[in-house]
Amino acid sequence: MQQKTKTFFLGLATLMGTVIGAGFLGIPKALTISGYFEGAIIMIVVAFFMFVMCLFATELSLNTKAVYQMPGMIRNYLGKGWGIFASIMFSLISVGAIIAYLLGSSKIISNLSGVEQVYCMIAYFAAVFFFVFRGLNSIKKAAFFIELALFSFLIILAFFLRGDFDYSTLSFPAAGDLIVPFGVILFSFGGYNIMAQVEQITKSDKESMVKISFFGMILSFVFFFSFATILLGVFGNNVTDIATESLSGAVGVIGNLIALFAMTGSFIMSGLLLKDMLVNDYKINKTLASFIAMFTPLLIVLIFGPSFMNTLAFTGAVVAGIFAVLLCITIIYERKKLKTFIYKAPFGNYLPIITAIFFLIGIITTLL
Repeated sequence: MQQKTKTFFLGLATLMGTVIGAGFLGIPKALTISGYFEGAIIMIVVAFFMFVMCLFATELSLNTKAVYQMPGMIRNYLGKGWGIFASIMFSLISVGAIIAYLLGSSKIISNLSGVEQVYCMIAYFAAVFFFVFRGLNSIKKAAFFIELALFSFLIILAFFLRGDFDYSTLSFPAAGDLIVPFGVILFSFGGYNIMAQVEQITKSDKESMVKISFFGMILSFVFFFSFATILLGVFGNNVTDIATESLSGAVGVIGNLIALFAMTGSFIMSGLLLKDMLVNDYKINKTLASFIAMFTPLLIVLIFGPSFMNTLAFTGAVVAGIFAVLLCITIIYERKKLKTFIYKAPFGNYLPIITAIFFLIGIITTLL
């Protein structure tokens, strides 16, 4: 395999490993709130704008000479104050994601093993902490096989449930509320912050990074939509908040393995993102950064016990939305400041303005 092809697939697996995490487990339930077809439209729109955000992140990563994570790039163009605010939002996104992964994964392991959830959580946390502590090289090759396993498990799940699938269950009565589904779906497709790491993997190959952004969102959409359709086609309105809990027997084991593989990859990536921000942007020691990045969400879960669905919805629509708007503004300022560009996302400043408006609408409707 040629080196460029190899790095492309490693970069694609890294992006998808970040995107396909805990969020997709909440999509089937979210679609029972919005309606199946309304939810599908939300997924298409969100996937498009998240592809655009990947292009913006690619632009900033390639055109910024110093090694920064996204908050550091924002600080570079907007100033120290906005950089600190971006760091706080970035940290909240990562912590919110890790909380969701801890809650979802530990519950699945508890269901499979019969061991109390809190003990499963601590054991699982210790295993993931090892990979975050070791850094990106410890996971980037494994990410490809994790994504391959995910799609393989999905095909197996569809095969086993084919006899129970009923198209009529997709026309269930829905609450017509689009706010919670929007937040859950937005959380699910979030992954553009990993593009700084993807740049390292592809050795700053702009063509590969754009292709990774496109195929990463397309394949993630296919996975999310297929998973939601299979679960809703079998369980309809009765699907559980964590969708794989609706499954039982051998099929339940397969479904839970899908979830566990997905969340483990995303858990590690989210931990790495927060750790790398502390190291690259604030020059914190790698060991201390690993402990801060990982133990903060663990303590929040153990002390406050937040819920799975609320964590997804709030983190996705509000916190991630605010950060996305800030990144859109950064793109506009970057284009004013720089004279030469390695890569520039298309359609001038119209695209970041339209994208910012999209996320602002999501923030406002969620908070009202």
